Amino acid sequence: MSLKISAVQPRSLAHKAGIKKGDTIISINSMPINDFFDLEYYSNDYQLDFELLDTEGEPKFITIERVNGKTLGIEPEPHNVRICRNHCIFCFVDQMPPKMRQSLYVKDDDYLFSYVFGNYITLNNLESMDINRIVNQHISPLYVSVHTTNPALRQKMMRYKENYDIVKTLMELSQKGIEFHLQIVAVPGYNCGEELEKTLETLLNESIAALSIGIVPVGLTGFREHLTPLSPFNSDLALETLKIIDRYREKSPIIYGADELFLLTETPIPEADYYGDFPQLENGIGMLRLTLMNYEKKRKSFIKELDKAGGNFLLLTSTLANTVLQEIADDLNNHLKQTSVKVQPIRNNFFGGYVGVSGLLTASDILSQVQPFPQESIIIPENLFNTDGLTLDDVSQLELHDKLQVPILIVDPYFEDWEWI
Repeated sequence: MSLKISAVQPRSLAHKAGIKKGDTIISINSMPINDFFDLEYYSNDYQLDFELLDTEGEPKFITIERVNGKTLGIEPEPHNVRICRNHCIFCFVDQMPPKMRQSLYVKDDDYLFSYVFGNYITLNNLESMDINRIVNQHISPLYVSVHTTNPALRQKMMRYKENYDIVKTLMELSQKGIEFHLQIVAVPGYNCGEELEKTLETLLNESIAALSIGIVPVGLTGFREHLTPLSPFNSDLALETLKIIDRYREKSPIIYGADELFLLTETPIPEADYYGDFPQLENGIGMLRLTLMNYEKKRKSFIKELDKAGGNFLLLTSTLANTVLQEIADDLNNHLKQTSVKVQPIRNNFFGGYVGVSGLLTASDILSQVQPFPQESIIIPENLFNTDGLTLDDVSQLELHDKLQVPILIVDPYFEDWEWI
């Protein structure tokens, strides 16, 4: 194995040492380099002895001495992501609309991306060499989708062929110092109720180094033709699930319910101490509380921003978050001097089904449901856009602005920052 270099930063240590784009790294200090994580892990020594192949396949041996404040400057080729081998009955990727960008259909089950980006993995495709590497390089914490600790039920829900005991793997890795953030996607008729209780009981075993356990209701879109029939969460089941979570939180505070469970039951969002250090924000757990907290901190400057802009504002949100955003709008209207804010929830017709979170809203739904007056500006959450500034239906921020023909204020979903377009 080896790692090809896609770019070398100008004036970096690697550039000055003669490492070039297209070179292939074989080893650093005699340790084989197979991917971006190996490169980062083994390039922290003071002296780095590189074994490389140039673009002609000729060997190169280069020594670099690290200098504080100087970047190594090597950009490897994109990582070959390990793909999930399961066929979960609730997989969200299988419920995606057709003809979207290809990256949205990738079923990532890569333990390196789990550690680096917080992506949830199943552990099912780990080989013994993977286990050894995780332990030896202390790739921890990992974010793991458990769903249930009942082996037969887990196999039924995830539809993998070979028998697999996730509890055994969690315990073995825990003994070696690896810790976990765990996820349970709760599916009505499968792993809720008594099965959820059994799973939580098992995961709280001292032999499993769990840092957090998040319970998230299954997400169902309108694109489930030919898929396993599933029922959505309703308020009664959400309330039962919250009661189970509350009982087990008496044993350990590391168990958290997704914001959606509170919204479905019209239960107040818990205070900050419920969430600890907010370990599962990417899972929609604690996002609304953190939004409210940061809004309180930023309120004066945000009110000043709106008053300076003048006119009125239309705050767009998802159907699920409507109540919380209305609370913020009411507070704004009590303090604004020259303007007012109105909330409009956007129905997710693009995905259909029971999708109601802001991160899955699309430009097409906004454009079909919003008709701003010329004197209005629009406030939208930043998580509508990916890192390239595109919505799920590939509309850029500037394109959305041009189509709405009004000023748009893009606000970080946690109210940490905002900007006009």
